[in-house]
Amino acid sequence: MVVNPLRYVPGELGDFSNNYRHVVRSALRGRPSELTPIHDWWEYPITAIMTCRGCVHNCIFCGGSNYALRRYANRTRPAFRDPHRLVEDIRSAAELSGGPIFVVGDLRQAGMEYARTVLRGLRDLRLENQVVLELFDAADPRYLEEVAEAIPRFNLQISPESHDEEVRRICGKPYDNRGLERTLRAAMEAGCGKLDVFFIIGLPRQDRASVMRTVEYAAELMDRFGPRLFPFISPLAPFLDPGSRGYEEAERYGYRVRWRTLEEYRRALLLPSWKHTLSYETAWLSREEIVEVTYEAARVLNEHKLRAGLISPEEARRVAERIDRSVRLLAEVDRAWQRGREPDLRLEDVMLSALCEEREIRWPLRRRFRPLRILRLLWR
Repeated sequence: MVVNPLRYVPGELGDFSNNYRHVVRSALRGRPSELTPIHDWWEYPITAIMTCRGCVHNCIFCGGSNYALRRYANRTRPAFRDPHRLVEDIRSAAELSGGPIFVVGDLRQAGMEYARTVLRGLRDLRLENQVVLELFDAADPRYLEEVAEAIPRFNLQISPESHDEEVRRICGKPYDNRGLERTLRAAMEAGCGKLDVFFIIGLPRQDRASVMRTVEYAAELMDRFGPRLFPFISPLAPFLDPGSRGYEEAERYGYRVRWRTLEEYRRALLLPSWKHTLSYETAWLSREEIVEVTYEAARVLNEHKLRAGLISPEEARRVAERIDRSVRLLAEVDRAWQRGREPDLRLEDVMLSALCEEREIRWPLRRRFRPLRILRLLWR
């Protein structure tokens, strides 16, 4: 085996763009169905704008963390897109589609001046699209006011992972609950359209009681901040990221990793459920317990969302039925597996899509595409 050393690691990304115009032109001139980033993109044309390569943070479960990229990609620091080119990419996406625009990566990673340069450019665009920004840390209220001034329909995502500040700190998130709640309050006061808050199951020092306390904390946040705040909880599934600190230093963080080789991962993907595919367990939760508490947490959170008015009774009923069905099917898979039989089920029958309604993870769509602008693009 010969490994060529990784030498080309660009420190600047000024010459690169998303170039959505070219993608749409190519799709319309060929077969549109062959150029789709997600299966229903022509019905829900969300676009992603990449801000950088690399990250300044070290979340223990992330294969794109600073630690992982230093170790495996020879990247000692993030390379950020030129802020003016970033604004141009967003303008280009908005010119073609009325769908949501997801800005991947916290703009503040490159410093506040970088973030403000992007926001000044966006303010001049007066976008009609829903725009989604990520927060990797607690945010100053003034920054959120600047976001609101620049983006009429802005949305936010933040991932505190757990209600437990110690668990969060171990995971690489430095802010406490006070900072989180101050951020949520400031976002709502600034006019955030939808604020997604993500919690994770399968973290260091997190047992079943801790998971269920996180669910109750999510309910408290819904009560305090209203129906624009959408909490979610799910495990790290199906794999703990290779390259992450949790994977590479598993014993230090209490992980037991099941798959290590490419062949093991290939075989794991052929197993009959996400429980069997799951690549890890922790010193606090076995693989079986991670699966059990996932459905228990999802069931309780679904009830809290119904009570808070985030979902309708019909939506809550559908989620509850899918959770119950998934639990039954997993039991059937286990029984067949123990008898040495191949379960007569498809993997997607017992996937994690049961945990919430698809609508909950989407943003409003005013229009899908802008036909006249696309025709002009094709003409050019």
